[in-house]
Amino acid sequence: MNIFLIGSSSEFASNIALEFVKKNNNVYKFGRANLSYLDYNAMKEELSEYPDPDIVIFNTHCPGHYVDISKQISVEQFLDISQEFNKVFYNKLYLYDICKQADHFVFITSSITQWHEDIGFEKLMYRQFRASEQQIMKCIAVDGKLSYGLCPGGMDDDPEAYATKLAQIILKQDKKLNGRIHLVGEVLHWDE
Repeated sequence: MNIFLIGSSSEFASNIALEFVKKNNNVYKFGRANLSYLDYNAMKEELSEYPDPDIVIFNTHCPGHYVDISKQISVEQFLDISQEFNKVFYNKLYLYDICKQADHFVFITSSITQWHEDIGFEKLMYRQFRASEQQIMKCIAVDGKLSYGLCPGGMDDDPEAYATKLAQIILKQDKKLNGRIHLVGEVLHWDE
């Protein structure tokens, strides 16, 4: 299979790519160094140089800003946050449109949108970014593609083991994952 890994600069991404290669897949790694995230036409041209992907994995940075609800933000701050949100949101839409011949889309994401314990206003914008990403994932699933989010929460303890498990989950192409966000531990429990 041909796998596009969007967001490949971290050690974690390198470990995931290595697991795919071990299973005889072709992995094409993309990031800010070799992909113009903000320019649809440039991205389309750059990606046209590669074989069509079977799987597209979104592992891109998701920013977050502290929200101090006791202070009014300036117009400049609002515009900066809005611009950053639009960049992250539209970059994923562009990538989906360019790669929509693939049948399998995976978002390496967060389960923060599901929880409220000890996570308040300080993470509100991060929640918004992740929620928008998750809605894109759900729209892709409605388009008839296999699309889901995997949250590798806790991976700092053993990033290599999490990368191995994530690669196994992705390669399994399990239809019951479609349209949902999963903690990696929950998905692994299904296999036991």
